Amino acid sequence: MRILQVLPARPTEYEKKSQRIDFEGLKREHEVFIGRRIRADVTLIYGRSPMSELPEAVEERYFSQRSAGSPAGVDRLRAGPTLHTIASFHRRSIIPLIEQAMARLHRTRDDIDWLLLDDPPTDFSPFDAWIDPAIDENDFDGFVAEAQVTGKIVVAARTPINLQRLEKGRTGLLVPPGDANELTHAILAALFIPEVAQQKIEAAKQTISKFHPSRRLRALMQLLNT
Repeated sequence: MRILQVLPARPTEYEKKSQRIDFEGLKREHEVFIGRRIRADVTLIYGRSPMSELPEAVEERYFSQRSAGSPAGVDRLRAGPTLHTIASFHRRSIIPLIEQAMARLHRTRDDIDWLLLDDPPTDFSPFDAWIDPAIDENDFDGFVAEAQVTGKIVVAARTPINLQRLEKGRTGLLVPPGDANELTHAILAALFIPEVAQQKIEAAKQTISKFHPSRRLRALMQLLNT
């Protein structure tokens, strides 16, 4: 089968990663082309239904990062580190909320460093917690699934996609979108109450298989065969 993948003019990171994952899975048995005007049996248009309704997947490389034993950061917290590092993927929409939350954090703590990554995260090991303070319910670019797969405690806004990713709060800490106070409290809990992080990360271990590329590929093949 000849398959054409088409991304929007300004694709989101979520759409780009979905296209990459689908390409890797489909190319094993099909001819797959990207963004070209060619004669194809099927055209997959990202950002539109039904492609937008497929299950989310995480690239294989993140599964190999998963740490063994205690959740990343917990042992170092017990040892009394001088700095705790949290991180988010940079989007303009989240900056005001981050500034508000950082001001609140610094009222009681001077040992938290919040990094904003301009490029998609490839290595989560330097971070003690991953934060997705999404404001827009259509913002899927928080890399929450990737953080969970690598074994990180996650604090995220309660958007529809994050409710799915974090199993309605069972596998991570959810806060109301745009609420700097609740975001601050959740970050402090994730960093400084180890049993909270441990409970959420252990629960996440039971669910991360839902993000494996093979699951999305099965759903995509069912779509192509209908």
